[in-house]
Order: sequence, then structure tokens, then C-alpha cells
Amino acid sequence: MHYYMADSPGRLRIESPVLKDNQQKCAAFQEFVKGIGGVISVNMKSGLGSATIYYDSRIIDHVKLIGLLEKTGDFDHFQARTPDDYLEESVEGVAKIGIGVASGKLQE
Repeated sequence: MHYYMADSPGRLRIESPVLKDNQQKCAAFQEFVKGIGGVISVNMKSGLGSATIYYDSRIIDHVKLIGLLEKTGDFDHFQARTPDDYLEESVEGVAKIGIGVASGKLQE
């Protein structure tokens, strides 16, 4: 499992291998996050190791929020993949297939 994060104003979704299938860690993480100023609610899915955090973007932004999450040791944004990473990989894969087809090197 990888670290993952996706943000839109007022909503941050993360996945962490540290939280996956660990009810105790998830409970502690959720309590910590609920105590952060500007956080409205937290939805945890321990089986996936994910948390969706709803926050007031007038009070806190995703950069500050992620910084605070890293202090718990439960998240590492340097290792986190984003939707853009997955999109880039998909585009590269399609481009390779297209080049293979155009050059006649793709075999069934």
C-alpha cells in the first residue's frame, strides 16, 4: 500500500499504510485531527487506511493540515501519490501503446 492524498478546497483525503487495519492508530489519528482548528469532521476507513477530512478552508489550508498530519508519524507527503500521478502514468501508458501501434512493433 502507498501513501495517497487528494485535496479539493475543504476536503482532504489521505491513505496511509500506517493506518491500514489498525483500529487503535485510526482512533488516535481521528481524535488528533478532530482537535485541529478548522477541522469540521473526519471519516475513517481503517480497512483501507484512509481518512477523509472536511475542513474550513478559511481557517486552515491543506498544506498546513498535511504538515500537522505528518507530525503524528501516520502520514508522509513526500511518499504520497496524487491523482495527477495516476493520470500521468495512464497517459504515458497510452502513449507507449500508440507509439507501438504506429511503429508496427505492437504484437497481439
